[in-house]
Amino acid sequence: MKFSRFKNQFFVLSILGIVALFAITYGHFGGFERSISFDGGVRLTIQLPENMDREDLLRAADKAGLPDASARIVDFKRNQYDLEFGPDVQDRIKAEIKDYETKYRQEAEKAALEDQEIAPMESRTVPGEIEKLILPELGISEEDVISKAAISPSYGQELFETALWSLGWAIGLIGVYLTFRFDFPFALGASAALVHDLIFTLGFIGVMRIEPSVPVVAAVLTVLGYSINDTIVIFDRIRANIDDINQAAQPAIMDEAITQTLSRTILTSVLTLIAVVALIFGGATSLVDFAYIILFGILIGTYSSIFIASHLVQVYTAFRKRLRKANA
Repeated sequence: MKFSRFKNQFFVLSILGIVALFAITYGHFGGFERSISFDGGVRLTIQLPENMDREDLLRAADKAGLPDASARIVDFKRNQYDLEFGPDVQDRIKAEIKDYETKYRQEAEKAALEDQEIAPMESRTVPGEIEKLILPELGISEEDVISKAAISPSYGQELFETALWSLGWAIGLIGVYLTFRFDFPFALGASAALVHDLIFTLGFIGVMRIEPSVPVVAAVLTVLGYSINDTIVIFDRIRANIDDINQAAQPAIMDEAITQTLSRTILTSVLTLIAVVALIFGGATSLVDFAYIILFGILIGTYSSIFIASHLVQVYTAFRKRLRKANA
């Protein structure tokens, strides 16, 4: 098959796809989904009675007017759960506390003018207000709240920087390895394809309204690992078909290598997709977002390995060859 004939169309298709995903993310949704991991929030650790579980906890949160809560068990023996609320709930409670404080100060000023005394202002916190709302719905007391804390957005900033460093180091080290293992054009093609996959995956996360979190970062890194594995298989076949790196500029060489590895690439992707689909429909709810990212990553990684990475090697090698001839 003559894949090289359509390389420019593939490049344009990728650009249009990326633009479309980010246009929807920012134009329609106003940005990425906010999450407790990156934007702060509130976490309560609660010990439930033996006859209650995670579903009871989430139902109680909904009844208390605290939507989109997440809960996970932290101690099976004691039936303890972490109940987390994202930045939207936190901002709402903060606004309610601010309104209370403003009204109290107005009443205090009015009382002072009339030479009257009023009760001291209550000390209210976001975790404390959430506790007051949810405990009656659960039918438990304050003694059953093991801990409560507000998570600062600064933690999210640190996590964001760590994620960027992880992704940057992963792509950089892969590029260095491929430079020594193959040649610089292969390292350039693979690194560009990984950046392509990364940007596409981030766009998918934005469109699907997946909350950024540590598992999401892990899923993105897994996608990059899967993509580079496919790419190296094709690169290895290209290297076996050439005697000199300059031959990589020939479209026929690229097409032959892709054709020879196409059945292996498709079979591997299909089998992996079956496992991921099983995880989506039969796995834990907490793993669904992770599985969706892996599902998309397999598709986009296979696409970039076949249609982007190899053709970038061809384009760059041809460009370098022409440049050397011009300078000779």
